[in-house]
Amino acid sequence: MANEQNLIPWNKRTESEQREYAKKGGQKSGEVRRQRKAMKEQIEMLLSLPFKQQKQLKFIEDLGIKTDDIDNQMALLVAMYGKALKGDVQAFNTIREVAQDEKTNNNNNRIEIINDLPEDDEDES
Repeated sequence: MANEQNLIPWNKRTESEQREYAKKGGQKSGEVRRQRKAMKEQIEMLLSLPFKQQKQLKFIEDLGIKTDDIDNQMALLVAMYGKALKGDVQAFNTIREVAQDEKTNNNNNRIEIINDLPEDDEDES
């Protein structure tokens, strides 16, 4: 644990110190953002590569999926599908989340009842 006597509140630091720490934070943030972007691009490339494992390939083809449509992403989805069939609830829930569209996920298809009719005034009769 840090020695609390060495901790200096942000508002007690000089403007140049604040600027220096903000600059370092911004640089680190940019570096992390670039790493995440690179990882995303790499995983997208990996998932799009053709699937080559013959044992699993036969099972996927037996499901009726054309060989040209089988890539690593499809193989992962089929593996999750197989786990769900065996009773894995987490795999089932993940498949359900992936299969639902944004409307279903966000509950945008709710019906809202608006009562904009004037109230009957029985006193006026």
